[in-house]
Amino acid sequence: MTRLVFLLLPLLLLSACNTVDVGPPLADVNACRPSPTFFVDQIWPNFLSKDYGGKRCSDRTCHDAASGRQLVLTPPMSAGAIPLPPDWAMIYRSTTEQLLCTNIDSSPLLTRPDGRQTHGGMKLIEPNGPEATLVKMWVSAR
Repeated sequence: MTRLVFLLLPLLLLSACNTVDVGPPLADVNACRPSPTFFVDQIWPNFLSKDYGGKRCSDRTCHDAASGRQLVLTPPMSAGAIPLPPDWAMIYRSTTEQLLCTNIDSSPLLTRPDGRQTHGGMKLIEPNGPEATLVKMWVSAR
């Protein structure tokens, strides 16, 4: 009998699972959902719909719904209330998808309009300018 146990033991050990339970999966480390109120009150008027020498991010040829770009900034038709109406929620979601909360400075929301990455609208803001500061405040305020 002892001999049979010694023969079967290696087979049992080989069939054992070598996984470790690390608990539930973590939320996406880059899932960034900063304040919708700050977005409506500060980010939209002072960055995304701001006039940059006759250009606005939400212009028909830039980031409107028909542009086909990842960032969609069609000007909302409703008032910016909380909870966000559908038009505002779409703009908010599209904008937050361009954030890298673990490295805000490298977010496409900043690196494209500040000229560090290619941007069809050319350079609109400065890397350490008021718009970049506003985005950093928005993300860090939570």
